[in-house]
Amino acid sequence: MINPDLIIRSYRRSLCLTITKDGSFVVHAPKRMSMNDIIKYISEKEKWIKSKQDEIQKKLSINRDVINYKLFLFLGKKYELKKQPGLKKIELTEDYLIVPDLDDDILIIKIKQWYVKQAKKILSERLEYFADIMQLDYASISIMNSKSRWGSCDTLRNIKLNFRLILLPHKTVDFVLIHELAHILEFNHSKDFYKIIQTVMPTYKLQQKILKEYDYCLQLFR
Repeated sequence: MINPDLIIRSYRRSLCLTITKDGSFVVHAPKRMSMNDIIKYISEKEKWIKSKQDEIQKKLSINRDVINYKLFLFLGKKYELKKQPGLKKIELTEDYLIVPDLDDDILIIKIKQWYVKQAKKILSERLEYFADIMQLDYASISIMNSKSRWGSCDTLRNIKLNFRLILLPHKTVDFVLIHELAHILEFNHSKDFYKIIQTVMPTYKLQQKILKEYDYCLQLFR
């Protein structure tokens, strides 16, 4: 049997199995459910658990160089790192992310700051572009540092965007922006909500699928 990495008991009514973004197996169980019942349920779902863990491990293996900060993503393209003594600010060329010659820990902080700066500029401009197309007004835009969400839009039309969006391909970024703007009209995920998205981006389902392939990026630059 596959043993869970963590069992969380609460006042929930049903059992829930979760495979996290790093492949950990977490069980959410009712407080009074016996271990025998939990083990039985896990045993019944073992094939599904193994399949999901294999899928995640494959994704992590393919992207190991990005996860280990050997390669750096920017708008979907991977760049090699090149240190240059005396350089004052980070520069992006066709193949390289050129950075100051600093200790790795400090350098990662500098690169994160550079990503945030790029996100503020590019995401703001792109959001304004789609707001004009969709003829929508949003109240504000802010850049956030979330480990679980790419973006959000509240009932007051305030939009928050994860700075890590700047790592993703152009069209995938656009899907997230259109998704959040669509919430101004439909504050749900109904059929009408997705019809709004489809009007602006007919191929949104492909970008939705691609977005899931990049969920490991939410764990970068912590």
